[in-house]
Amino acid sequence: MIYWDNNATTPLAPEVLEAMLPFLKESFYNPSASYAQAKEVRRAVETAREQVAALFAVHPDEIIFTSGGTEATNTALAGYGNVLTLATEHPATLRTVKGEAAPVLANGVADVPEWKEALPGRDAVSFAWANHETGVIQPVRSLCAAAVAAGARVHVDVVQAAGKVSVLLHEYDIDYASASAHKIHGPKGVGCLYVRRGIPYRAYLTGGSQEDYRRAGTENVPGIIGFGKAAELALAAAAQYEGLAALRERFLAALTAAGIEYEVNGASARRLPHVLNMRVPGVSAQSLALLLEPAGLLCSTGSACTSAEPEPSHVLLAMGLPDKAVRESLRFSMNRYTTEAEVDEASRLFIAAVRKVRSVQSAVTGPVMVYC
Repeated sequence: MIYWDNNATTPLAPEVLEAMLPFLKESFYNPSASYAQAKEVRRAVETAREQVAALFAVHPDEIIFTSGGTEATNTALAGYGNVLTLATEHPATLRTVKGEAAPVLANGVADVPEWKEALPGRDAVSFAWANHETGVIQPVRSLCAAAVAAGARVHVDVVQAAGKVSVLLHEYDIDYASASAHKIHGPKGVGCLYVRRGIPYRAYLTGGSQEDYRRAGTENVPGIIGFGKAAELALAAAAQYEGLAALRERFLAALTAAGIEYEVNGASARRLPHVLNMRVPGVSAQSLALLLEPAGLLCSTGSACTSAEPEPSHVLLAMGLPDKAVRESLRFSMNRYTTEAEVDEASRLFIAAVRKVRSVQSAVTGPVMVYC
């Protein structure tokens, strides 16, 4: 099975599992307890905090562990009532803020003049460093600088960018940032919120004194340990992600050689090296996905199915793609373990699927459509 849906989640790295196991078995103690065994667990949690902080080149005390990126984003935005975001954001942001979002250009990059025009009166902004569907990287410095000039606090969602490109938070005017372990070969159910020193912060979950009273609730110790190890591995493997852009081009070159016409969504923008959001005109994404899964290639259609029909991607619609083009779009997302042999096999499977769909289409029948 070739798994190319790593923007959804990544497989757990073996080293991460190994680091977590002792805290699932013998070192099970509550880190808030006062005896020696618990203090050892507490030290392990703080080591993990240092590892995560190192990934972003920030101070360990600026890292608050959460249940994931969604909680981190919700926490960061909870204290602000008038937040500007982008129309292509993750639902964790879009369903938290109120009001209209700023538009993006056809390639998915923020329309900076429109962003600046929408800033007056906002007390905060929130946007993703890199988009979860297209991998498009935003002009982070420009968006942050404009927000600061307008007197707004800045929250950046780095869930997809962390570990894939350099995210050095202190080099930008960023007050808050959300990250998640399971996007970097860590465990699900754990993430963090970066809060820059001296920035206003109010706990979202209240109760005990955990996380220095910043996030109540007994810590997910195995998850935190796993997050720390995953961050350490991601920092050491940064160069591997840079090489994935070449593998992405290798996949597309195979399609071109086979005579498959395709279009890449966000092609003119700077994108995460491991993400490819593309479409084959006239071939529905659902049709391809239904053929690719049993053949052994897992990917994403970029849409969420309801009981009635697939809901088209709000990201691609915000980029101005017509509904038909959106429903033709697939997202492939590799990881640092992806090989050339895997890419070659994936291209073979994809070419075969496209040809099979086209073999049953005609001017009379029209495109093959699949409904959930």
